[in-house]
Amino acid sequence: MKNNNYQSGGGLNRIVAFICLFICSYGASGHHSNAEYNFEVTEEYVGEIVEVSWRNPHVRIYLESTREDGTAVTWDLELLTANNLGRRGLSQEMVEVGETVRVAGHRSRRRDSIYLTNMLLPDGTEIRTRGDTEPRWSENNIGFTATPLNQDLFADDGSESIFRVWLPSERIRTSEHTRLPLTDSARAVKSSWDSVTDDPQIGCQPIGMPEAMFSPNPIEFVRNGENITLRLEEWDNVRTIYMTADTSLHDQRATIMGYSVGQWDENTLVVRTSNIDYPWMDYEGTPQTEAAVVTERFMLSADERTLDWEATVTDPGTLTEPVLAFTAHYEWAPEEEIQAYDCAVL
Repeated sequence: MKNNNYQSGGGLNRIVAFICLFICSYGASGHHSNAEYNFEVTEEYVGEIVEVSWRNPHVRIYLESTREDGTAVTWDLELLTANNLGRRGLSQEMVEVGETVRVAGHRSRRRDSIYLTNMLLPDGTEIRTRGDTEPRWSENNIGFTATPLNQDLFADDGSESIFRVWLPSERIRTSEHTRLPLTDSARAVKSSWDSVTDDPQIGCQPIGMPEAMFSPNPIEFVRNGENITLRLEEWDNVRTIYMTADTSLHDQRATIMGYSVGQWDENTLVVRTSNIDYPWMDYEGTPQTEAAVVTERFMLSADERTLDWEATVTDPGTLTEPVLAFTAHYEWAPEEEIQAYDCAVL
């Protein structure tokens, strides 16, 4: 088992002056693909709120309004998860059915949906629903903003090393910006992926490895005897990382989380996951087979405040070579707890 004498390692090892957890992470999407939205144009509409669904995986507000040509339309306004909005002080009580509001966002190319960025309430309060959004109408605005680092939060809390709650502040999914080395058959499957109709979140289907780790929600490492339990807030997923050498004691059944074995390499927890019963490597429609193996490296900084993660996927059934599929940077979140996800079917 890893001792507590960590040395500086291969991570980013950054000490930040401001926590950008909610700007960098909560301002981005989770697993949901946003390819349908036109981010080149921000549009504004005024209308009446007719329905509010404040649930995971995405809060949705329905707005009766008119198009540019004067025809009536009910916009489906898409926000982040209820958990993420709640962490920024936003709640369902702030928006009421029957109120007339002004909204701004990016319209879908395929349906009457808007990727909501700003909302102006009747009392003049502006809600910013994304981390990279500037105020548009009011100095009285709430939501996503940089939070000064409170050093008192980092006093000894009795926990140690990796066994804490971590919030992602930066995340990169390789397939979003790089052409993956796919086999011909895998590329054909990927080309048929439809981010709207094939979205597993529509039916509240938990996402499997390795995409399950690419989440804007917090994670927590917990000691479980000689092994490690990794709790993922999103979908209420739980992983067991076996640290013992006797594999006869391990549950090796194929599941969406797979079978994970870990070991310490200085300040880095290296985890190898196989037996993954999940058909997708990522939320870009990249398929994976039962032969897939995910090798993760959780790299703890010397001051134990940050954690860098990377996941390399090897799958001879879909990839012609191993791929560094995901990376993320986490910040220790002393005041955070893992919340229930409580998904509702979209």
